[in-house]
Amino acid sequence: MKIEKYEKIGTLKYRLYLDNGEVIDTYDDVILENELLLKKELDNYLYQKVLIETNIQEYYNSCIKYISIRLRATKEIDDYLKKKQVVAEDREKIIQKLLTKGLLNDEYFTECFIRDKLRFTNMGEYRIINELKKLNISSSIIEKYHDLMSREVMQEKIISRIEKQIKTNRKLDNYKLRNKIYTTLLREGYDNSQIVNILNQYF
Repeated sequence: MKIEKYEKIGTLKYRLYLDNGEVIDTYDDVILENELLLKKELDNYLYQKVLIETNIQEYYNSCIKYISIRLRATKEIDDYLKKKQVVAEDREKIIQKLLTKGLLNDEYFTECFIRDKLRFTNMGEYRIINELKKLNISSSIIEKYHDLMSREVMQEKIISRIEKQIKTNRKLDNYKLRNKIYTTLLREGYDNSQIVNILNQYF
């Protein structure tokens, strides 16, 4: 098969017209990697290779859009591709390319995840760690950024939560209010001993 014509049809996307009447929509990366501008000839092997690589590029671009919404852990991208029924070998290629391009980085993701949860949620240390483990973030990476969840930081969050609970539950007696706050903080993932120590300062 011979490529008779190239037509740009979008950002980084081209349409190839073959001499057998077939039309292939592909990407500039696929064209360049397979030297199609020079060869202009497609044997059966190269033809199949172009189709496969075009398909992979489609999913790769889809992943970029998915990441553009917010940062993703590697596991999230793998799960995303699994839902699209991408085979393991192609998932690995796509993820490796994203890693190489710096679009996936579990260390950076972990740092941002912890900072965001501390700033915008009521999650305590253990809950944050548990969420990271669900995303297959390694213990070594979690440990590297563990200092972001220092005892001092957790203390500030616990105090803030206690004072808010006191203001919004004025009708409860001290015993019930203390138990309610204790249960809430424990569920949110704060350290048991730290919760008790700080609660003792209020009740």
